[in-house]
Amino acid sequence: MKFHRSFGRQIKAFFLWRLYRKLEKEFKAKDKVINGAIETTVKECKKVNEDLFPATKQFLNIGLYFLLAERDIQALKADAFAHPNETKRNIALRALLLTIYEWDMGKVTGRRMQFIYESTGLSDSSKSMVVDALKKLKKARKAIENEISEARHNTIAHREADALHQYEIISELKVMDFSIALTGLYEASDVLLKSLVKAMLEIGTMESLFNQVTYRKK
Repeated sequence: MKFHRSFGRQIKAFFLWRLYRKLEKEFKAKDKVINGAIETTVKECKKVNEDLFPATKQFLNIGLYFLLAERDIQALKADAFAHPNETKRNIALRALLLTIYEWDMGKVTGRRMQFIYESTGLSDSSKSMVVDALKKLKKARKAIENEISEARHNTIAHREADALHQYEIISELKVMDFSIALTGLYEASDVLLKSLVKAMLEIGTMESLFNQVTYRKK
């Protein structure tokens, strides 16, 4: 106990610094992959003739929407989880939670998905995979939304006029309090990414492209 009282803070700071460096390295590699995927998606999206292949254009937009949010989340993770500076760690955590809170895939899916499924002739297996993944992500995001609504409203999106109350919320905000919800979100995000890639490969086939052209003429 005496040793802990004397060196506990330094030991905690050291391990936090090591974790931060490890996460930065890990997330830097992921950022490179995500940025590459974004550039490729943007390039392909600009090339698509929307009059001939509207479903492909819409699906690429869905993929890009997902990747942009994913990049923002990845960029904030290391700081939110383990930045050595407590104030910066807290700000990054609030920014991360706000990004997740505002990340609504329903803005780019919804009724559009039925058109995509029908006009591309997407297989039942791919369709089922995408539908299940979207539901899983929506459920995971909802879990976080319920947990952070007070913090989001009072300390991030809108500043609470009661500064003392705002201070108390900020001071008590800890990433471990959201660990279960965040883990569920990351798992759901991975599942959705895999389903989007699988569906995109199918949508890019000659058969699917032909289906879109003929569907448009019906």
